[in-house]
Amino acid sequence: MKNLLTSVFLLFFLTTPLFGQSSEDKKFAVRTSIFAHALTYNLDKQNAVGFHFGQLSTKINEDNIEKGVNSFIGVNYGYAFDCTNCDSFLILTLLGPYSAVFTTDDGSTYSYSGWYLNVAGGYGWYFENDISVILGIGPSFGTWSKESENLKSDKGYGNDVEDRVKKSSFQPISSTPFFAIGYSF
Repeated sequence: MKNLLTSVFLLFFLTTPLFGQSSEDKKFAVRTSIFAHALTYNLDKQNAVGFHFGQLSTKINEDNIEKGVNSFIGVNYGYAFDCTNCDSFLILTLLGPYSAVFTTDDGSTYSYSGWYLNVAGGYGWYFENDISVILGIGPSFGTWSKESENLKSDKGYGNDVEDRVKKSSFQPISSTPFFAIGYSF
């Protein structure tokens, strides 16, 4: 984890002269939503790369599953059809490892980990004060591997969790739309 963050940080700062951006262009953006945060670097007028991290807690309350907590970190790439620092249609990809913990109605916990890939098509609004808003949605894919389980009863709720995990491995339309507010500098 530490090596990944260090590598991304060095990539941002050491490659700046290679892409020939003019000094008046905004090169970086920080973005946030309720549960995720990102730092991006504009490679040129239309392409940006970066990293993101966050945690999403969801009250599920169905199929004997009370809640789920997903933690993630990863890299992202964005392509804007017009430009990254103007109003534009865009495509975003997010890739990285994650972990998830599901809690069932009886208090049992089931821990999973894996990799995810999200692709979102959307639109970004860029304002004169360097604030931007991005809204998008698209498919998501994730691999799942059970890491552990802490059983509180023998009611068999683990099967319900397994079914939920299998159903969410591929979603043609992600259950979580992409929404972020950012500042470019």
